[in-house]
Amino acid sequence: MKNIIILILSLNMLFAFPSTEAYFSELSSDNSKVTKNTLKAYDVKDFMLYFNGEITLTGVLERSDNYDMGDNYTALRFYPDNNIDLPFFPVSFEMDLKNQGASKYGDSWDFSGIKFNRLEFGVLLENIKVKLPEPLNTRFLGVAAIRAEVTIKNYHFYAEGEAAREAYGDLVGFKALGDIKTEYFSKDNYNKGGIYYSKLKYNSKDDYVNIRDKANGKIVGKILKNDMINNNAVLLFINGDGIDYVNHEDIETKWLEVFYLPPNAKDGRDAIHGFVHGSQVKFENGSY
Repeated sequence: MKNIIILILSLNMLFAFPSTEAYFSELSSDNSKVTKNTLKAYDVKDFMLYFNGEITLTGVLERSDNYDMGDNYTALRFYPDNNIDLPFFPVSFEMDLKNQGASKYGDSWDFSGIKFNRLEFGVLLENIKVKLPEPLNTRFLGVAAIRAEVTIKNYHFYAEGEAAREAYGDLVGFKALGDIKTEYFSKDNYNKGGIYYSKLKYNSKDDYVNIRDKANGKIVGKILKNDMINNNAVLLFINGDGIDYVNHEDIETKWLEVFYLPPNAKDGRDAIHGFVHGSQVKFENGSY
């Protein structure tokens, strides 16, 4: 059974694509320009095409959870404005790149013969040194976005035709061009936006379970047994279903990242984000 489930997860990988537009796509513009662009492709390694230089451009900077291969992860993505091109190519394998005009001389590459396409999805950014306003700077139950001018370095992408794709970069500059737009998810629609959180049930003999800021870390909240059983509190395992299926035999030994919505929580604005120990909870459907 476990082998079958792992196979299913592997098949899901074939269809793992970032969204082609921001959740708040109405923030995008058709009339923008690139302020600076010194990007130049210089190497391909492990099916990843790398660029030197940096680019400063406008678009939508968005924080949300993304779903990929059975796992959720917090993502800071930048979606370039509609009339701005970031270089992309459908396949980033050496042989395909050579067939489309790239040349290799010893250990050096020349990609000047490649006619790059436009990137049609958001760049997954690592925030290197930029101070972002809340809630763009943290994981939370919902989506936040802002029109912004950003500077990206270390741009690179992976592409496998119709099988998979992703683009990455380092966020090194940020300028807000408007107000932050935020939508918090609730107990009734927490899987909105294509994210799949698993509900957890209380499984402790104690009257409460501590929520910590990290494994064995500082206590940031409490989950009352009575609230979980009788008062409509909701506890969500937020890292998707991959760990449930593949590692469910020893889930009770792990620290689980969660969102906890107490009885009076209206939406993600009131949720507590932290970690609980797997020995104190169990999955609601009981099949894992």
